[in-house]
Amino acid sequence: MFGGLHSPRPLPEEGALLALAREFTPRVEATSPTPVLLDLSGLGRLWPTPHELGRALLDAAASRAIEAQAALAFTRAVALTLARARPGLTVVPAGKEAAALAPLPLDLLGLPAERQELLRRWGLRTIGDLARLPLVSLAERFGPDGPRLARLARGEDEGLLVPAPLPERFETTLELDWPVDGLEPLAFLLSRVLEPLCANLAARGRKAASLAVELGLVDKTAHARLLKPAAPSGEARTWRTLVLLDLEAHPPRDAIARITARAEPTPARPVQFSLLDPALPSPERLAETMARLHAWTAAGRGGSPQLVDTHRPGAFAVSTFAPGPLPRGRQEEALPAPRVALRAFRPPRLAHVVLKGGAPAFVSASGVRGAVAACAGPWRASGDWWDVAFSREEWDVALAPRPGQPPALQPGQPFRGALYRIFLDRLREEWFVEGELD
Repeated sequence: MFGGLHSPRPLPEEGALLALAREFTPRVEATSPTPVLLDLSGLGRLWPTPHELGRALLDAAASRAIEAQAALAFTRAVALTLARARPGLTVVPAGKEAAALAPLPLDLLGLPAERQELLRRWGLRTIGDLARLPLVSLAERFGPDGPRLARLARGEDEGLLVPAPLPERFETTLELDWPVDGLEPLAFLLSRVLEPLCANLAARGRKAASLAVELGLVDKTAHARLLKPAAPSGEARTWRTLVLLDLEAHPPRDAIARITARAEPTPARPVQFSLLDPALPSPERLAETMARLHAWTAAGRGGSPQLVDTHRPGAFAVSTFAPGPLPRGRQEEALPAPRVALRAFRPPRLAHVVLKGGAPAFVSASGVRGAVAACAGPWRASGDWWDVAFSREEWDVALAPRPGQPPALQPGQPFRGALYRIFLDRLREEWFVEGELD
């Protein structure tokens, strides 16, 4: 026997009807929050009659503040259709399925709007009107869907019941007989929590994208931490290292009496290795390395640099380090070598610049000193007034060589001096040497 359970009112929470049905049987089919279909086979020992079983379903729904309609029948199609159509409890005896569906409107079959309109133009109003049509005529007009519609109108099932998968919950809790204080004894206990958790993930073909660790303290409070590494991992050793590094930076304030670890599952990533390509870094080792870097550096200083949409020189942002795949094969065409490179000084060197006619004539800074033999510029840039404003004026200058060397610039001869990029910070009115051109 099958049971249909439907709620005509909004559910108090998503999946409430499915959770209610699973308290009676694990074989529950649900393509939407409502209705749900239950396989009630084998429940006769607890509820001898179908009416008692149906009343138990409605009582359980009422105890959860769910307004429900239930229908019990020997076919799935009849149970679902009558659960949507009739309030209260409906029980259909064996062999009476077609008669129970006959007076119901065609809308309950869930047909497309175009097909419902076509059937109405034929003069069909109820499910019984559709069930009385000959199969041959329906097949001639609808093709393979014609006999299927006739069987559905007669309450006959097609296919098999497909149970809804159980929600995956990966959680492990360890209650301690004696509280522990310190990371060294905690490291041993974390292995007892994380190893069965990772084994459960591996059995389901999953890895953990994040791990929530909750430490129950002696003072009845909880110390909760959430870890999201650069790559999902299913190794207990890696997660133990990440947890210890995080707790070292954020230690609990009291001794620990309970440890709970909850993992967010994600499908395991298949890795196909090659004999010819360079080996890729292990995601687990990468996550562990990035966690150590985050522990050693200040917040927001560990990761991968990303360019930002601005003209500010040297501006970048730090994001999660996630290296992409290495290029496959050999590159046929080598990239052209750069003609000029800027060896930037970090930070730029404060300079004293003498102007002549509005252009730099002499530059003096740490390690840089000389008269300007030639210059190009200025190139002006400004912006970001809403955040940290910048306004600068850049020059490329060629400093004269040292005394005793040939002149700086001669026609047809290479330049023997030094090339630098300098800029004037308009907001501070100070000159800087940004780097050396090579």
